[in-house]
Amino acid sequence: MPIGLGLAASHNGFVITKTAEGWQKYYEVLIRDTPQPASAALETETVLEDYIRRVDAAFAQLREQIRQYDPELLIIIGGDQSETFDRANVPNLMMFLGEEMWGHSTRMGQEPSEETEVHLKVDVETSERLLDQLVTREGFDIAFSALQRPLGSAARTGRNMSHAFSRPVPFLIQRADLPMVLIYENTYDPPSLSATRCYELGQALARLLKDDPRRIAIFGSGGLSHDPGGPRSGWVDEPLDRWVLDQFARGNGAATRDLYRFDSLTMRSGTGEIRAWITVAGAMEDARARAEVVEYIPANHAVTGLGFAYWKAEPALAGVGS
Repeated sequence: MPIGLGLAASHNGFVITKTAEGWQKYYEVLIRDTPQPASAALETETVLEDYIRRVDAAFAQLREQIRQYDPELLIIIGGDQSETFDRANVPNLMMFLGEEMWGHSTRMGQEPSEETEVHLKVDVETSERLLDQLVTREGFDIAFSALQRPLGSAARTGRNMSHAFSRPVPFLIQRADLPMVLIYENTYDPPSLSATRCYELGQALARLLKDDPRRIAIFGSGGLSHDPGGPRSGWVDEPLDRWVLDQFARGNGAATRDLYRFDSLTMRSGTGEIRAWITVAGAMEDARARAEVVEYIPANHAVTGLGFAYWKAEPALAGVGS
């Protein structure tokens, strides 16, 4: 059956920071000396506390969608920011084939501990089959690794894996035994994948899994517009974010294939993580699904346009209740 549920959510450090004071400290670290928009001054402690409430409510809605659908396999699309990979090797696409990926989901200044551990169970057989078919049948050049051996900051800090995987999963998944397929997309370091290629990857995954009898979900981790620590840190491209979300809501994610065709400051850095959303749209629009935008917060103090959405295939196609 087709992939029945798609989800996407921002994953920056603010989504796991639960106090206005914590947001303010994290914000000050990321913006450094960058001049800020006037709207940032309007984000008082009360406003930040409301942002935290809205983020928690958005994740709760995504969790409920997962609970209702009860997936038997979850595909995660996420990037890397010199965490798993260092300058020795930055693949545009990579699949992890080890039996488990593990690491820590920590807030700023928080040391890894037993409480912050995250363990992701990998469906090795499905991952290997998809890798083979994506390369030999669909024409994708995909690196792969069966060993978790971080080379970047994840090794130095003890976090052990990319935050694109470690941060959002504990908010979404309530069971430790859910099999997963883990796919890295280079969403951050140019030259990266075109938006067209990301959409095509989603379409290819949908094609390759259409006869799989399991209930399958796909999750895109990251976005929306942001440039943490860069020259636009603290600035959010709200028109861009709202246009992208509107295309997904219309079932017109194909329109986003034109993103990244030209270079601009607003399209660099973390804004590249919209690629993960585009991959989910490519997978879900084959099942005639449109995104339900759960929440959007153009939060200067999160230095990010925080977005949350889900796609549901038509019940007859999704295997709901089977």
